[in-house]
Amino acid sequence: MKAATIFVASLLALSQPAVAQSIFDGLGGTGDPARDAAQAEYEQWKRSIARQAKEHTSRLWLGHGSVTVHFCVDAAGRVADANVVKASNNEQALLALSTISSLKLPPPPASARKAAGGKCHLFSQSFYYP
Repeated sequence: MKAATIFVASLLALSQPAVAQSIFDGLGGTGDPARDAAQAEYEQWKRSIARQAKEHTSRLWLGHGSVTVHFCVDAAGRVADANVVKASNNEQALLALSTISSLKLPPPPASARKAAGGKCHLFSQSFYYP
């Protein structure tokens, strides 16, 4: 009897009408489609930079540790400035810095270049050496 009650309750819960939800809900959407599209394009650009950094990370073994690099990407997509802010050792720091400096990045989306007003876009990338 208890199992039948749970089954009926489950069916009632599943029979509720579906609710449509925007793909921007929960992502900080502003309700302005143009602004939301520009933000989505900018986020995609940032993810492509992180993906490229990960793909170009050397597999050279230099011991256990981690490195954090702060860097700036200018309007042309060039790494304009890169600084190691934390490193387990100098070899890992040089390798991480070399990885970031050698990236061939696409320029930021036009809306992001306009919003930045000629300033560069700041990033932080961490490298972990297990």
